[in-house]
Amino acid sequence: MRVAYNNDALHSVLQREYRIRIAVCDDERHIRSIIKDTVTAYSVERQVEVDIDEYECGEDLIKASHEYSIVILDYMMDGMNGLQAAKTLRNNNNNCQIIFLTCFPQFVYDSFEVSTFRFFEKPLDANDLYKALDNYFELFGNDYPLMLSVGRDTVCIQTNAIVYIEADNKKCYINLAEDTMHCTMSMAAVAQIIPDSIFYKVNKSFIINFNYISNYNNDFIYFSNGKFVPVSRRYLASFKDAFQNYAKGRVI
Repeated sequence: MRVAYNNDALHSVLQREYRIRIAVCDDERHIRSIIKDTVTAYSVERQVEVDIDEYECGEDLIKASHEYSIVILDYMMDGMNGLQAAKTLRNNNNNCQIIFLTCFPQFVYDSFEVSTFRFFEKPLDANDLYKALDNYFELFGNDYPLMLSVGRDTVCIQTNAIVYIEADNKKCYINLAEDTMHCTMSMAAVAQIIPDSIFYKVNKSFIINFNYISNYNNDFIYFSNGKFVPVSRRYLASFKDAFQNYAKGRVI
């Protein structure tokens, strides 16, 4: 059932403030200091909030009470090595992204066991770490809140909760997995405030979220919640290219 929200839905958008917690684990203090300074400089330049915790051994890292978005981890350390620590981390927090550092590049294949995000040789190049962090935010930083005014209430939805958007003259429908909201903004206006890394226009009346696609053909795109939308011939080739590029490296 479509729910009509008569006030200015999506009238204000929260500033996209990303805050992540990063662990740096290396048994050399000066290496930890260099990494921490590099990440701090990145956070200032990119205007992202980062909390950084330091550990000098794998044993201390896996005992940490925090869950980390990114773990920058020395591969060779006394006691528990980086791979052993990473396996424990992966069991406890499957969503953390692991960046390995090492003077022994031959271990790169072993690192595949824990789905390593990046593998860098020492000494670490700051540009490489910047690129890795940029890529992290590109892949995982596209979910942020949108605020909707509904009567006297303020309703908050996450961008990743939107399955597709459907034009309705100068308004539009925001289709979620199990609900639909009538927005007083146009589809074109909404398109300006959602992440273009995961949303794509497939028809003059539809913008879809790549993350919900279950399958598609030359006529329709089907979603994991059972709904589907038509894809026009005008947009078909560009949609296929965009979706395949989005899924690059994750094709089985």
